Amino acid sequence: LWPGNHRPTYAHYFIRTLQEKGLLLRNWTENIDNLEKVCGIRSDKLVEFYGSFLTWRCENRACETAYDLLWLKERMEMFQFPNCSKCFHKTAPDIRWYHECSSSIFRQADVDAENCDLLIVIGSDLLTAPFCEIPKHVPWDVPRLIIHDTDITNDTDVMDLNVHFDFDSENAYRDVLWEGNTDLGILSLSSYLQWDRDVKYVMESDTALLPTRREIQERLGMVRDEDQRSKPLPKLR
Repeated sequence: LWPGNHRPTYAHYFIRTLQEKGLLLRNWTENIDNLEKVCGIRSDKLVEFYGSFLTWRCENRACETAYDLLWLKERMEMFQFPNCSKCFHKTAPDIRWYHECSSSIFRQADVDAENCDLLIVIGSDLLTAPFCEIPKHVPWDVPRLIIHDTDITNDTDVMDLNVHFDFDSENAYRDVLWEGNTDLGILSLSSYLQWDRDVKYVMESDTALLPTRREIQERLGMVRDEDQRSKPLPKLR
């Protein structure tokens, strides 16, 4: 999970393509691996519900000084404990437990659900709020595409949360399930939309298909380079 050790997948770059086309309302994620930021999803388009390892914070409630990964990296390289530089208490990554999440995040989920015109669920089991609530709160005529390696409608835990989908009954009109590998599902969707070239362009613009480990670390603030500037892509149609 250490930031900079992993690279985004095709699915991440598909979401980035939605952003470049002006079609992404919000990318909600349960992951803490920072790969959405690595592939270029803007902060205003991203909600990392459980936080991430990008920032660390003093555990002393009277202090709570924030530190970036470069600060942590420098101390680990010097074999020093990452104690707060101000009060010398322990520091910890900005990872939130469910009960620590603010109510504003849940309100944002409701607002986003009400304003989206297409819901795509990629890999989530929909077992915790607000992720299990978003499919219930989108307007009745909004299509809901589920890309998952299993048919989650057969999951009793999901049914207990009153998350219901109708993929194959006579009354089904908006729910679609892709059952299988998530990247293959996104690849199929991209092909259906005839976006193959667009996603490939976004990936190739990101330094020969995938960023190097150093480039990932630069984006995450683990390496400071004053000459590094993020260049926006030309607007995609």
